[in-house]
Formats: sequence, C-alpha cells, structure tokens
Amino acid sequence: MGALALGGAAFGVQTTFIAAGVPNSDAFRVTLHAVAGMLFLVSGLLAHYRRPTNRVGLLMMGVAIGFFAEDLQLSGVAWAHTLGQLTVAASSPFLVQLALAFPTGRLETRPQRILAGVAYAGAAATGLIIALFVDQHARFAENAVGLLLISDNVAVESVMKVASPLTAFFVSVGLMVVLIRRWLRSRQLMRSLLAPVLTLLIAGGLFSSIGQFSQSFSFIEDRFSLYDTFIRSYDVFFAILPLAFLSGMIYFYLGRGAVNRLLRQLREPKEVGEIEELLSHSLRDDSLRVAFTADPGPVDEQGAPVPIAPFQTVTPLGGSGHRQAVLVHDSLLTEDPRVLEAVAAAAGLALANQSLAAQVAAQLAEVRASRARIVKAADDERRRIEQNLHDSAQSRLVTALLNVNLVRRTLARQDAREADLLALVSEALTASLAEIRVLAQGLYPALLTAGGLSIAVDELVAQLPLPVDTDLGPLPRFAPEVEAAAYFVVAEGLTNALKHAQATRLRVGMRHAGATLTVTVADDGRGGADHATGSGLQGLLDRVAALGGDLTLHSPAQGGTTIKAVLPVDTR
Repeated sequence: MGALALGGAAFGVQTTFIAAGVPNSDAFRVTLHAVAGMLFLVSGLLAHYRRPTNRVGLLMMGVAIGFFAEDLQLSGVAWAHTLGQLTVAASSPFLVQLALAFPTGRLETRPQRILAGVAYAGAAATGLIIALFVDQHARFAENAVGLLLISDNVAVESVMKVASPLTAFFVSVGLMVVLIRRWLRSRQLMRSLLAPVLTLLIAGGLFSSIGQFSQSFSFIEDRFSLYDTFIRSYDVFFAILPLAFLSGMIYFYLGRGAVNRLLRQLREPKEVGEIEELLSHSLRDDSLRVAFTADPGPVDEQGAPVPIAPFQTVTPLGGSGHRQAVLVHDSLLTEDPRVLEAVAAAAGLALANQSLAAQVAAQLAEVRASRARIVKAADDERRRIEQNLHDSAQSRLVTALLNVNLVRRTLARQDAREADLLALVSEALTASLAEIRVLAQGLYPALLTAGGLSIAVDELVAQLPLPVDTDLGPLPRFAPEVEAAAYFVVAEGLTNALKHAQATRLRVGMRHAGATLTVTVADDGRGGADHATGSGLQGLLDRVAALGGDLTLHSPAQGGTTIKAVLPVDTR
C-alpha cells in the first residue's frame, strides 16, 4: 500500500505539471486540485495503516488517483490523452462509494450498492462515449487526438453535456437522500462521524450540480462565469473533504483519550450503573447497556429484559459472581476490536471487583452483626447474673444478716461472749454483701438501665478516691448496647488509670452530636498504655467495633493516656 501511495503521489505530480502547462490554465484550480488529491492520498494511507481490513483508506486513495487521472485528458500524448478521456469522471464513483461505505468500508444495504453501481456505470459510460465521439484536439490544439476516436459527433457531445450533469445530479441527490436517512436513523456515535462528511458533501454536491447545469443551458446569461464560480467553490469543498473523512477516522479509531481515562476509572470497584454510564460516555454510545445472560435473552441488574436493537451487538464481559456479564452496544464499535476488547476486559474486571467488594462488604457486615450478637449475649448474661445475685444470693445474705442481728441483740442481755461472736458474723455478712453488690455492679450496673448513662457514670465517678473532672452534657437515652459500651469505656479507662497510670487527676467527657456519641477518658499519669497489653482494652475494641464505632488510644510515654470512643447512636 505504501508503494501505491508513492506511485500515486508521483502520478499526481506529473498530472499537475500537465494541467499547469495548458495555455491560460487557472493556477488557483490547478493548485487546489493538487492539494485535494494529495490530501486524499495521504489521508487514505493513514486510514489504511490504522485499519488495513477497512476499505475506507483504499477508497480514499482511489479518489486521489482517479482525480489525478482526470487531468490526463489535457495531455498532448495520444495514449495519455485517451486514458484521460476514459477516466474523465474516475474520482466520482470512488467518492460515492466512500461516502456510502464510511466509516466501516462496507456497502451494507441494497440501495447503497445500487447507487454505487450507477455511479461506476455512469462514469465508465461517460468516459467511453467521450473517447469514441468527442475530438478534443479539434477544440484544443494542445490536446492529442484520442486513440479510440471514431468520429467527432457534435450531437453526441450535446447530449453528453446534458446527460452527464443530469446523471451526476441524480446520483448526488440519491447519495444525499441515503446519507441523510442514514444519519436520521443512526445513533449518537454514527451521527458524530457522519456530520462533517455529510455537511461538506451536501455543500459540494450543491455547488457542483449548479455549476454543471449553468454550463449546459444556453438561456443562462454569462453561464461560463457562473460555472467557473460554482466549480471553484466545489473545488474548495472537495479539497477539504478528505480532512473530514480523516477526522472521522481519527475520531473513531485514534481519538481514544476518553477510553484511556475510562480504563483508569474502571480500576476501582463501581456499581453496575456507574460502569454503564462511564462506558456510554467514553465510547459515545448512548444505546450502550451492561446486561447479564439469561434465558431467553439478556437482563439488567434487576432482572428486567434488555432489548437488542438491529443496529446493536453483544460482547461478553466475563463473569461477575455467578452471572455472565455482557455489553449490548452499537455494532459500529466492533470496527475497532482492539479498543472494544480492552474496554470489555476492563469492564469485566470492574464488575468482578464490584462483585468481590459486595461479597467482602456482606462478609464484613456479617462479622459486625456476629460481634454485636456476641456482645449482646454477653451483656444479657451479665444482666442475668447481676439479677440473680440481687434476687438470690444478695437477698439471702440480707435475710441472714437481719436474723443474726436479731439474735445478737437478744443474747446481748444474757451472754456477752456469744453476742460478740455474733457481732463478728454480722460484720462478715455485711462485708460479703458489700462485695456482692460491687460484683453485681461491675457485671452490669442496674443504675444504667434504670437511670441512664449520665447517672450511672456520675455514680461510678463518685466512688473513686481521685478527683475527676466530668463534662457529660445533656444526654438523651440511647440504645442499651450503646449505653453499655459508653459506660464500660469509662469504667475501663478509670480502672486502668487507678491501677497502672499513677495518675493524680482524671477527666471524663461525653458529647452527643448528630448521629454520634463521643466518649473521652483522660488521665495525667505516666502513659505508655497499649491495646495489646490488656484484655480490657481489647474487649472494648471488640465492643465498640461491634456497634460500628471507633476506639482510639493515645498514650505517649510520660504524657498521660486518653481513650476516645466514637459510637453511632439513635436516640430513644
């Protein structure tokens, strides 16, 4: 193909010299013809190298070579002049087929094939009739006599002057009708490709047709000047036309910066709707859908059927969990299989990531729910034991203490020694009762259930031998598990400060803002505490995490310790 382009360029240079050597030649038109032909040639070569299986590049080079060949009729060499007569309209059928086949390179409908056939037949008939019956040497001495000339027939020439532009006009009209209908029926992607080509073809065809008719009918005054004006305008549009075709090819095949951005965006897990929107925008296909295989046809994420239009095709995307994902898209995208394959692979991976992320999220939710159930079960058991101690052991000890005191008072008047022994028993029972109450309070404080978080924390702080600054603020009632978690954060923080921190002052704070409760316990002790060194702190981590909260420990050496818990809450 490179050799063809090189030969075409050399051929174009030669025919340009031939056209420029004609007496009174129009330098503007000669230059414009050369530029147009070279642009078609270079654009066709670029398009072919990008997509060798697509005929668009070959057709563009055909337009260029045919365009150059038309100038051979100006040659003074007989064989070249004859070839120029035969190819007097050689570029037109290539251009018609190019316009009809763009951007896929294929004539896909019967009207397209008929119209292209008429264009080729009309160009061949025009060239053959001129070669057989028009002696251009008799009109322009610098031209050679054609080798195929039978006779110089003025009548045939007159008919050709009308028939040729009429044929070109009807082919142009047919081409415009087919392209406009195609544009109206096309989706976003095809319309964006056809718009610049269609605009230039309509404008160029209009100027060319008017110019041809202005030369054919003698009743138009100063028709040759009018012809020259419109043909010059047509030449300008014709010179720009290859850029329109090339821009379409670049837009479709090479302008894939959006696709590269898409590939980067699809690295992160995304929902199916987000993936579909990204693909549709990046590939410029508003009909694109992400679907999943089912019987009898693809369905969307909710299971609703996804219809497949005649202009669409289906591309597999790979597995997404237990489902097979597919891409329903404009068939035009298959013209660039490398991009489509890359996008499909990235989309399939994104869907797989999304599925894995959903599975991980579900497992994480289950772990959190399990931890919450464990914490609730532990609190329920604490509450049950506390209730049993209160209702059973504590009640019995109270009864026994009352009985002992009653007997001691009775014996005090009779036997002082036995009364003293009973006094010791009473003291032991009182101490045991106090220990059981402390134990029950540590298991699950009844005051927390009855009075709420503020009252329970105030009671806890009041029992400490160190000064404690409290800032509890107005607190509503929260869910039992939230109140329990907040209470035990305070209890654990105060206990650790008393046992390990050598603190002289403590601070307890609680703040309710929106959907969170923040609990802070701080001391001025020696610091250096660590989650890993105590089961109490680890238990707090589990308890807070089970509620979806966050627990942090800040304990620098020689800097005191601060425990902070942030809990999600719903007020009751």
